[in-house]
Amino acid sequence: MGRRARLQESRWVPLVSRHGWLGLTIGTIFLCLILGLWWGLLAAGIHAVMYVFVLSSSINGLCHHVGYRNFDNTATNIRFLALLTGGEGLHNNHHGYPRSPKFSWRASEFDPAWPVIKLLVALKLAKPYKTIAEIAA
Repeated sequence: MGRRARLQESRWVPLVSRHGWLGLTIGTIFLCLILGLWWGLLAAGIHAVMYVFVLSSSINGLCHHVGYRNFDNTATNIRFLALLTGGEGLHNNHHGYPRSPKFSWRASEFDPAWPVIKLLVALKLAKPYKTIAEIAA
């Protein structure tokens, strides 16, 4: 979230910053409660392996070789990958405007993280930087 929106300082920020494993633990517990112990652990393991070793690698590998460009830089956008990675597949847009909390630029692009960021802003838990549209205007 740090690259997308700045979290408001609160008592939670230092706690979460010092204990990075906390989110993983809470997410795994949540999955185990919903799916049962073994299915929950399996789902958490698959998620971790897929995101760390497959999706993040594919962003840097694929999004510098195939896809389309909205801006003049070496990266490309792949819409399907953006859906799988919370908007990270809109890599060309990210390289064009790295501080923008919303990576979608065209009407045909969707950044799945943007509604979450808007919710955090509405709850006064985050303060976003300007979006690509606001910067380009």
